[in-house]
Amino acid sequence: MAKLDEQIKTMAGYFAADCEADGRLSLVLEVEHFITCSDGRAANFAAVQAAVQDMQQQADAPIIVDGTYMGYSGLAASVTMGPACQLCLTLAAQRDVQDMMDLYNRLYLQIGLALAAHGLRAWALGCHPTTRAEALPLVPRTRDEAMDRYFKNTGSCGTQVMRGTAATLLSIDYFDEMDFVRKMRVASLLTPFFALLCDNAPIYQGSRNSMCSVRTRIWQDVDHDRCGVVPHLMDLDFGFARYAENVLTKPQITAWRTGRVKAVGSKTAPELYAAHLSQREAAQILSNFFYDVRLKSRIELRAADSMPPRYIAAYAQLVKSVFGSPAALQNVLRHYAGITTLDITTAKLAVCKDGFNALAYGKPISSELTWLLMQARSRTPSQEERALLDPFMALVMKRKTIRETESYNE
Repeated sequence: MAKLDEQIKTMAGYFAADCEADGRLSLVLEVEHFITCSDGRAANFAAVQAAVQDMQQQADAPIIVDGTYMGYSGLAASVTMGPACQLCLTLAAQRDVQDMMDLYNRLYLQIGLALAAHGLRAWALGCHPTTRAEALPLVPRTRDEAMDRYFKNTGSCGTQVMRGTAATLLSIDYFDEMDFVRKMRVASLLTPFFALLCDNAPIYQGSRNSMCSVRTRIWQDVDHDRCGVVPHLMDLDFGFARYAENVLTKPQITAWRTGRVKAVGSKTAPELYAAHLSQREAAQILSNFFYDVRLKSRIELRAADSMPPRYIAAYAQLVKSVFGSPAALQNVLRHYAGITTLDITTAKLAVCKDGFNALAYGKPISSELTWLLMQARSRTPSQEERALLDPFMALVMKRKTIRETESYNE
């Protein structure tokens, strides 16, 4: 117990050190893309690897994992390969959504040209566009192989989530522990709404899909220890230490040992590490958990599918407008006062079952989405920024998802 207490204290200290003191919100965007051959066949690792190497510039640093090239990192962006050759584009933190989208669009164009030279193409979809997940091989990386083995015993969808899904991830700053708690709660309360607005899986397991928010549905049956709503989120004592305790006392699957990632199965952090965790060890622990809203060096929102650029921009602006406004955050917390973690899970399942006909927290989800978008618009200063929200406004007006609106988008 003494070791666990010291690990909690150390990790909570790292969380506190990551607070952004200036109080200005920035966003980190990560978009995962499926890669296929131009005829739709699944791409092989060597071809994707070669295309990424072609993109790397002299100033970029190669990312080598287990002795294998997995991408590169530059000042403005990084490109890395996911478990089944998904390409993840991660941009440096931005305060302006349009600047972020200009950078993303330039990088996406570069990737498209590099892929085309190797007979490949990218897809911005929530689930793989052509192939069943079980037919997609993993990249040669210890972490992915260890998780793949472990998830076979924790749920029925581990194979699908690793190989057959792709997301749009947004990470936001927090300014102190109280702000962290407030943003974690608001982001979790809004997860069912984000899942519906960003539902973009027209294909699932190689066939046309008519289910709502199928990627959200998949994540419900992967591993209850590390997915879903953060435990104790609504408890009065929730904060840095409680989050640290959540992740330290659950099975780790992988650990940072002797300078590399190794598979460790169901051992917990106190069984694996010394009382005082290094920052690298703490980062490895945090990377093993996939809550709807998780903490790394920033708060990461994980509900959105991979999407076309105009919807990425709408999502980013929605997040910026709400999470950049203390008043909007308080309004959300007040509007959903008394909601529990179980209520959040129930709302997610309702969205997966009924889409725009769902009840979320006892209210019609369409009216709640309208209320949320009005909160965002009222705190968005310029007409240009408000216009970025229009694609989401159109979805709510039509009561249709991206999946239903876009004809086999990419």
